[in-house]
Amino acid sequence: MRVLHLITYPVELPRHGGQARVANIVQTYARAGIESRTIAVYQPEYYAGDAVGRYDLAFPPGSPFREQRLPQHLCTDLVTGHFAAEDPEAWATLAERAVAFRPDVVQLEQPWLWPFVKRLRAERRLPPFRVVYSSQNIEAPLKARLLAEQPAAVASEMVARIDALEREVAAAADVTFAVTASDADALVAFGARRVVLAPNGIAERVVDPVALRDWRSRLDGRTFALFVGSAYGPNVTGFWEMFSPSLAFLAPDQRVLVVGGISDMIAHAPVCREWPRINESRLERAGVQSEGSLAALLELASCVVVPITVGGGSNIKTAEAIASGRPVVGTTASFRGYEATTALPHVYATDEPAEFRRLVKAALDDALPPAGPDRPELRRQVLWSETLKALPAEVGVLQ
Repeated sequence: MRVLHLITYPVELPRHGGQARVANIVQTYARAGIESRTIAVYQPEYYAGDAVGRYDLAFPPGSPFREQRLPQHLCTDLVTGHFAAEDPEAWATLAERAVAFRPDVVQLEQPWLWPFVKRLRAERRLPPFRVVYSSQNIEAPLKARLLAEQPAAVASEMVARIDALEREVAAAADVTFAVTASDADALVAFGARRVVLAPNGIAERVVDPVALRDWRSRLDGRTFALFVGSAYGPNVTGFWEMFSPSLAFLAPDQRVLVVGGISDMIAHAPVCREWPRINESRLERAGVQSEGSLAALLELASCVVVPITVGGGSNIKTAEAIASGRPVVGTTASFRGYEATTALPHVYATDEPAEFRRLVKAALDDALPPAGPDRPELRRQVLWSETLKALPAEVGVLQ
């Protein structure tokens, strides 16, 4: 059996959550004997070199399909499908690559490339194939919040287009994957025929003793709360909503250690610049780190913070935090898809910034109350091997 995955980002070097999810779905299928191929129609300003796969195709910044009236960082996904289906060269290239693979199933990772799939079907370039909609989020409400500062007419048009696209894909797909129960309910309301819950997860990590030793030396006894995030605006918003007005509540030798693509963005937020000396002295920005280094930092952290206040779906960084066994401080949105794990000792969900900061400070001061018995079986539920195990059977019956 062959599954063609259509996506808007390469997965050769998975960094952000969407890439990790697709890469692990491909691996899950492979273990079940299902052959996969990924084709990404990607933005070359973000991906290049070894990060790009053999069958991927760039969506050039100068393309007329890049609607210049739209905020590019928010709306390029929406027009990628039109580029793939309507640009003559892109269509010819992508259709040839799809035909050469001859998939039994086309799996849309998010809804964006649906126009291309519709044209493939309409022109009968392939034998009849089934469609899987692998949703990672209900996109329209998220985009509505992110576009709130744009001109009202533009924002409402974009949100309406995204909403219509999601509804069309959900109703057309043979099976739909959802990452949270609330997303599943929305997809059923959209007309999805069969919805399967497959939460986000993580892979098991092994701590690198060399990385552990190096980070211990670098930190020189400073305690820290670990924050991991990609270069995504809502991650910055959530962080400062929960930590503002400043990091002055931390002792001078305590830190919030920031890892990932968000490292540069977080210090440039206006709220951070209001108290620059205090915030900069208590923020340690480590940038993108290897899996080995991240495992070491999770081992050394006094707590892991997941301050999510914007967005839908579920967050892979929450799964990392849960699996680590360290104290976790998040918002209720942080645990979307992982609600059961809030029963674990020292896993806290609060939407009150003052209480969020109090819990972080208590963890750094080693003053959290004694923990109850751990439940390793509950922590294991956040591993990809558990969250995705139903998918091969769901796809297998489509052949």
